[in-house]
Amino acid sequence: MNRHPGGLFVRGRGGDTADLREHNLALVLRYLRDHGPSSRAQIADSSRLGLSTLTGMIGELKALDLVTEGLADTQSRLGRPTHAVSLSGDGWVVAGLRVDVDGVRAKTATVGGDHLGSYADRADLRGGDPTQAIRMLAAAIDWIVESVESPRVLTAVSIAVAGRVSPWGDVVVRSDALDWADVDIASGVRDQLAAHGCGGAVVQVVSDSATAALGLVRGELRERIGERTLLYFGGERAVAGCVLVAGEPAIPGGLGEADFARIPVTIEGGESCRLGDAVALAGLLTTAGVRSDAEAADLVDRFPREALSVLLAAVAEGDEAAAAAVAAAMASLAQAIEAAAAVVGAEVVVLDGYLGVLGTLIAPSVDAHVEVIALPSHPSRIVDGAVFAARDARLSHPSRIRD
Repeated sequence: MNRHPGGLFVRGRGGDTADLREHNLALVLRYLRDHGPSSRAQIADSSRLGLSTLTGMIGELKALDLVTEGLADTQSRLGRPTHAVSLSGDGWVVAGLRVDVDGVRAKTATVGGDHLGSYADRADLRGGDPTQAIRMLAAAIDWIVESVESPRVLTAVSIAVAGRVSPWGDVVVRSDALDWADVDIASGVRDQLAAHGCGGAVVQVVSDSATAALGLVRGELRERIGERTLLYFGGERAVAGCVLVAGEPAIPGGLGEADFARIPVTIEGGESCRLGDAVALAGLLTTAGVRSDAEAADLVDRFPREALSVLLAAVAEGDEAAAAAVAAAMASLAQAIEAAAAVVGAEVVVLDGYLGVLGTLIAPSVDAHVEVIALPSHPSRIVDGAVFAARDARLSHPSRIRD
């Protein structure tokens, strides 16, 4: 059974020859993932591997059905034929899942990036008892296994959960949304996969903020962000954060998570508070006067998108209190962005979730050297990111793919 999470969130340790070769194989795969079909010379130049060493590695990756090699599409009529190496992996399947208060979602894809299928099972998972969520997660895993048709093989699974996850990607340490504490969901999934004959699949639990950021970097914002250092501010109900450097976690072996909600900011009147309190969606509804404290808390907990719509409607109708609440929140967010960017040298900030929507109304004013990208919320962004995380986990340990 493969208990090594690997990938974006945890990297392998050790320094022997096998570890070094595994690292170099993963380096080649990551280059192809990020740059597409490339010549051996391009790969060697980027990875600083000798061409003779690289030739052996490409042969090994071909044998694992992870890369193919053929004539480059840009080949001209004259001169020696140019061959391009491409990421393949059509025979290997990865799966991404999201467990949230409204149920479980899943998607499958090949390691090469082709989408295969989607799954959704809705239920109210609030209340702190993980039993129903674990049962629904097991049903989703059954669907994933049954949907993988031979000769394809399931090789990695990533499960995104709102909250903080243990460093080794096994346990949900704390999830305020689900009211969970120290819930191990990875062990049961591993046992279930082993019973299905998929015991070699990598299984990891990841934070939904990290997977959402990954999905953006690998997907819709790939060209725009490039290898710049990224700060991600997201969340549907409260502030969640993540830091990526060149598309990878800022701290090797870490989750890429960042508790931006704890950043101190100064609000109107000179009072100091945490960012999470200054921009909480429930607090904005109350400050705007469109809901009482109790009504706002309940609405945000149960229907965060509806809660955001209520606030947006008030702003659209010219409600001065609502507009002032959003403006104050964006001013607080700008302070936090400046502080975080100064610490990590960030060049781009992505606002997602409800902050992204509010940022499209009133952009936070920050120094010109930091690009701020405000995005409308998208319900599939997190599960898409979980698929990318599963693929990264597998590409980080290619020689183990047949385990």
